[in-house]
Amino acid sequence: MKRLFIRAMMVMAAMSLPLLAMAQNINVSGTVVDATDGQPIIGAGVMLSSGAGTVTDYEGKYVISAPKDGSITFSSLGYTSVTVEIGGRTVVNAQLSQDTELLEEVVVLGFTSQKKAELTSAVVSMDGDKLTDVTTADVGNMLQGKVAGVMVMNSTGQPGASADIRIRGTGSITAGAGPLYVVDGVAGGSFNPNDIETLTVLKDASATALYGAAAAGGVIVVTTKSARQDKVQVNFKASAGVKKALTGHFRPMDSYEMYDFCKILYKGSIKSNAPAEDMLDVQNFNWIDAVFSTGLVQDYYASVSGKAGKVNYYVSLDHYNEKGTMINTGYKRTAARANLSAPITDRLLMNVRVNYAKDYSDSEKWRTREAAYTMMPFDVPYVIEDDYYTTDPIKIDSSTRPDNRKKWYSKNTYNILHNEKYNYEKGHGENLTADLQLTWNVTDWLTLVSTNRYDSSNSFWESYYDPRTTEVADSKGSYSNSDGEWNGWGTTNLAKFHKTFGVGHDVNAVVGWEYSEGYSRNLAVSGDRFPAGQRSISNCAPDGILGEGSDYHTRAWALLAQAQYSYLGKYIVTASLRYDESYKFGPLNRGGFFPGVSAAWVASNEDFLKGNNVLSFLKVRAGFGKTGNDAIAPFQYQDTFSLTAQYNNVVAAFLQRQANFKLGWEEAYMTSLGVDATIAKNWNITLDAYHTLNTRLLLDRPQAPSTGFFSVMDNVGKVRNMGLELAADGSVFRNRDWNVTMGFNLGLNQNRVVELPDHADMPLTRAEVTQLVREGQQIYSWYMPKWMGVNVENGKPQWEHIITQEELDADLYDADQYKAGDGIITSSYGDATSQLVGSATPWLTGGLNLGVSWKGITLSANGSFMVGNKIFNRTRWTIMDTDGAQQQYNQQSLNTGLGWIRWKDGDPDGTNYMATHPEAKRGGNSQAHELSSRYLEDGSFFRLRNVTLSYDFPTSLISKIKMSGARVFVSADNLLTLTRFSDMDPEVNLEVGSYSLPGMYADIYPVPMSVVLGIDIKF
Repeated sequence: MKRLFIRAMMVMAAMSLPLLAMAQNINVSGTVVDATDGQPIIGAGVMLSSGAGTVTDYEGKYVISAPKDGSITFSSLGYTSVTVEIGGRTVVNAQLSQDTELLEEVVVLGFTSQKKAELTSAVVSMDGDKLTDVTTADVGNMLQGKVAGVMVMNSTGQPGASADIRIRGTGSITAGAGPLYVVDGVAGGSFNPNDIETLTVLKDASATALYGAAAAGGVIVVTTKSARQDKVQVNFKASAGVKKALTGHFRPMDSYEMYDFCKILYKGSIKSNAPAEDMLDVQNFNWIDAVFSTGLVQDYYASVSGKAGKVNYYVSLDHYNEKGTMINTGYKRTAARANLSAPITDRLLMNVRVNYAKDYSDSEKWRTREAAYTMMPFDVPYVIEDDYYTTDPIKIDSSTRPDNRKKWYSKNTYNILHNEKYNYEKGHGENLTADLQLTWNVTDWLTLVSTNRYDSSNSFWESYYDPRTTEVADSKGSYSNSDGEWNGWGTTNLAKFHKTFGVGHDVNAVVGWEYSEGYSRNLAVSGDRFPAGQRSISNCAPDGILGEGSDYHTRAWALLAQAQYSYLGKYIVTASLRYDESYKFGPLNRGGFFPGVSAAWVASNEDFLKGNNVLSFLKVRAGFGKTGNDAIAPFQYQDTFSLTAQYNNVVAAFLQRQANFKLGWEEAYMTSLGVDATIAKNWNITLDAYHTLNTRLLLDRPQAPSTGFFSVMDNVGKVRNMGLELAADGSVFRNRDWNVTMGFNLGLNQNRVVELPDHADMPLTRAEVTQLVREGQQIYSWYMPKWMGVNVENGKPQWEHIITQEELDADLYDADQYKAGDGIITSSYGDATSQLVGSATPWLTGGLNLGVSWKGITLSANGSFMVGNKIFNRTRWTIMDTDGAQQQYNQQSLNTGLGWIRWKDGDPDGTNYMATHPEAKRGGNSQAHELSSRYLEDGSFFRLRNVTLSYDFPTSLISKIKMSGARVFVSADNLLTLTRFSDMDPEVNLEVGSYSLPGMYADIYPVPMSVVLGIDIKF
């Protein structure tokens, strides 16, 4: 395959040679330099009016055969183009001025780059500097609220955690639905957010089809920085600040509230269930404050770029250090990057890009997090000496304190602050990505590019629970560790064509071939019962040691092609085709074809709109394409055997999963229509409509029990997403000193399940909570009894019962008064009907941004919002809002600011008619605490994501100390959250997990509010 590809390229190159000698020309030479400093510009385009052209060498020089009476256009990325008449001269020099506006018009799409005006697809691009206003190590968090139709959820405040991202809705039910990252033109790779030059989101298939594999969830293209000028440039940024966990409307009861609550439950006889009333001041411990305290965050970044001899270089070093708001959690990462480019000849350019990162993570422990919510305020976790509490955490292993023999009130008989002294879960990892790219400008219209990548990563994780603690059931300790490694390499080889001919005809094309393979190895081992402090598997009891591991190879290859034709800059058509094969699918269905086509009409270039000062730019575009998804675990198409059984004292294997050799790609068909407009050369407006149909979903298809299996992985089912997106930004007011800018984006999405296996409902149940996937409904629709509030007469709970035809036929209800499907109120939980009661996915997402600058002072703010999703609050359901069913756990205070009121016997406050909570009773009130939509809450929110105040020192001042720029700033994240959700944080998980569902809240690690100070200086 490789040889055939190389031969084809050589034949095409040879065929082009006669074209160079068709005209009677003169040889013209010259030098192209930067108008600012006179430095030569490497790789500048030298284009003749006839359509031929070349590029400058490492000294900015060129030689070309040109007509005597023609003209030459000189251009380079980041510079304003210059056209010069030849006039019979043999030496023509040029000076190019830098043009920052031109940079903003060029959009990097991974394999190709296009002017923004010529894009035919739904694409959003932004500079890296616009991302890093938010203090985080994850680029997904930085994107929140900044791109229409892109939903970002930060479902945990664990330092170093990645955000969940959905582009134009969720199209897959159980397979991965996140976007594909493309770094410097190759899928995958690693990068540091501070090294991002541009980030581009490809939202429709006419743009993503060229990436085929795993592009059904959209594509995020990252281009890292390189040298922008020949002279040396130094950049140093440093920021440091504090963080505090957001607690939202949530507040557990303090001792006084819990004491009053216990009096209701125990009818005033609470001697053994609460401390004496005069001790409530002393025994009033805030477990939230003990577990979540002030965190710290620091980020230090330095880069150097420029030219050394023939080599252009960009080198950076970044150190990020975050101490979490939760006790004993944190994340540190040190990353280094080197991007080098050098001409080998005047037509052959070499790029070398290397990125290395090492990180360390201290992870949360779920028992500690749960205890912060649920431990009783009566329990003070410190040793008592001489009737005073010390700062030494006490060990608790029973319902009696060992220091004063008094009661430990919480149901959990352990002290997590004592356990945290010894126990930990931590790990580290490192990653290396190295690219070698060769770019050969064969002719003025043909360029060959070969990008070859090697990436390697390894990780180690250990979990340690000391025998001196009580977090492990047998209190004899447990220890586990795991390590894994990955090594892979790949090559992407492209032939790029660009030809301008006739009057206004322009053709761009790319054809290519990709191949990759890799090796993964993992090993995990655990043990228990060992001496205190001896954290080694070899010290564990021999019969308590367990181990497991895996290793496998991966291999994939693809062919791709794309062509774009433009006429007069008005009419543009783009078509692409890609063929992929994935090792994750069966040999009978391993390959997939992914086509895409799109077109655009730049109406503002028509004569009837030219010179229009109101509508200065107008483009209409449309596209269609197909992409694929292979985001499932490997080897799902094969028979799987379990070796956990024995036969005659010998290990025996039994079939655990049935093979399906026809298993293949999940496919997404996307149609889009869009309009881009600029009004009064100021306001940029984009409107998009889209329709996406995900078919051949990767799902477990039910099997007849007689087969011996309940299900088999297959390609079945369809899901549809359709919606509208609107984005607008521009300047509200601008003069010599002031500039006020504003922007917003909206994304409306309707999600529907179109088809399921045998048209049967598909329940997704985790932790006893169910979402029902049903045809005609949204993915992840909650399924449970519907809560109908509190009976104001007696304080009992009420639910809805749906009358069935069978009940009418049995004369259980009056057929003259009711019909099948009618809902009536019932006070019996057993009669409540489980039904669809809302969806975990929102119908509207968006963001807002505002900027105000005056004489070097800039105030910027951006926020994000979400409307229409429902969150199931599992923490309230299982423990913290049970009306007395869980009396040994702390309860959520009703003082949430949400108007919660509990029904009280005798109505002493005159508020029973507004009661949101039934009467509290020991053991619960008529099953009011059972699973129902009582615990399903509105997840809508608006969050002020970031506010930054900065000052740029004037050039006249900093130039005296050889600085080209200096900026100081104070930045705050998550300052304000407006929501009706009753717990700490409305941002929840979007993935189906082992113990959770999308939209489920379970005493999570909340995201923090942070305030940092920083400097950014350049030389």
